[in-house]
Amino acid sequence: MRTIALLSILVILAGVVGCGEELQMDYGQPAAQFLEEDVVAMGKEYVGKKITVKGTVTKVEVSDAESAWIHLNEGVRCNLGKFKAMAQNSKVGDTVYVDGFLKHCEKGDVLIEPGMLRVSSAPFSPVQ
Repeated sequence: MRTIALLSILVILAGVVGCGEELQMDYGQPAAQFLEEDVVAMGKEYVGKKITVKGTVTKVEVSDAESAWIHLNEGVRCNLGKFKAMAQNSKVGDTVYVDGFLKHCEKGDVLIEPGMLRVSSAPFSPVQ
C-alpha cells in the first residue's frame, strides 16, 4: 500500500514538472496584466512569465493548421497554437484579453506564446 502511495506521488510530481507551462496556462494566475500600449514600457521584467494583455485585434491568421495567430495593436502577436476556432471567433476591431507567456518584448515586436483568449468578465487590473 505504501508503494502505491509513493508511486502516485511520483507520477503527480512528474506530471507537474513535465507540464509546467501547460498547467500554468490552465490554472496559474498571471504575474501581471497590461493594456497593449503599456506592454513594451513595463513588461520586460515579465519575459518568461504568464501575463494578460488587453488589446484590439488588428489581424487574424488561421491558414497554418499548427499555429493560429491574432495580432493586436503595438506589434503584439499572440500564438494560439492549434486553437484555430478561438482565433476565428476574433474579428478585426474586437477587444480581447489574452493570457499567455511573454516570450519577448521589444518595441513593435511583442510575442505571447502560447496564448489563449480569456473571458472579458474575469478580473483585470492592468499594471499602472
